[in-house]
Amino acid sequence: MAKRTRKSQKRQNRAKASAPKVDYHAKDRWFTVAKVLLAVSPLIALAYLQTASITVNGDLQGVLRQNPEMTVSFLASMTGPFAAYLLGFVQKHLHAGDGSYAMTNLTLIMIAEAMLKNAFYFIVIVVLMFFTLRMTDVNPIQGFRRKLHDHFLRDISGSLVLIAFSAFCLFASVQIGING
Repeated sequence: MAKRTRKSQKRQNRAKASAPKVDYHAKDRWFTVAKVLLAVSPLIALAYLQTASITVNGDLQGVLRQNPEMTVSFLASMTGPFAAYLLGFVQKHLHAGDGSYAMTNLTLIMIAEAMLKNAFYFIVIVVLMFFTLRMTDVNPIQGFRRKLHDHFLRDISGSLVLIAFSAFCLFASVQIGING
């Protein structure tokens, strides 16, 4: 019995050794660039507001009161650092080999960026999804199916918060008539 166990372990070890090894760190640069861009988005929005405040005698609050479109855009830019924070978790799970977690959360972050009508960050997330698909062979549907029975709500809770805030921003932009 012990010999069979040792033989089966040797076979498993050979199978692991012959399986192609995936370098999950190969696309770390792309994740880092995406996280930095998302993290600085409020600063870019604040600089834009600051230049617009020149018309209101340097009063930033005056710009926010007079122009609700800028207020909603500023609020939408505040989702960037949280999305960057979530991308950090996605990257950690990707390094651990959990492609389902990565693809599920990237899909939800992509939906949030679509709700914010943010085409640039939407494309960035789609590119990250493509790289994740190439590394893990897990597409979004497979990711959701695999995660559905494995702590689904715990794993997507951060992305759901992001989607809820994005829905709020979308509602506000529709109410004041921002056309994307």
